[in-house]
This record gives sequence, structure tokens and C-alpha cells, in this order.
Amino acid sequence: MMIEEVTTKALCLKPIEKIHLVETLLDSLNPPDKSIEQKWIEESERRYLAYKQGLLKGISLDQIRAKMEQ
Repeated sequence: MMIEEVTTKALCLKPIEKIHLVETLLDSLNPPDKSIEQKWIEESERRYLAYKQGLLKGISLDQIRAKMEQ
């Protein structure tokens, strides 16, 4: 299959299918490091648990927007 044909077919995909295709292609060029991926999962779980226990304070969307405008 020629690249033009692949491109034409890819452009007809639904947005979510395009996202999946892009992620698959990017992963094929630079495979994710499973050990780093696992560490991020553990860190996100740790932060979520701390938040749920009241040990970590969240930031509102309005605060984030205000900070970005500075």
C-alpha cells in the first residue's frame, strides 16, 4: 500500500480512531519504557491517595487559568 493511500484512508477515520493510530505509530517509533510507565502509575496513585486523605490540596481550574495569565 502506498503512503498516499494510507494517508487518504487515515484521514477518513473518526477522531478517536485517528488518536489511536497516532499513538500506535508514535509508540512504534519510540516504545514506552515500561519501568518509567510503572513509576508514573505508582506516583499518580500515591498522589491520588494523598489527595483523598486530605494530605494534598487540589488547585481549581480558575487558579490555574489565573496563573497562566500572569
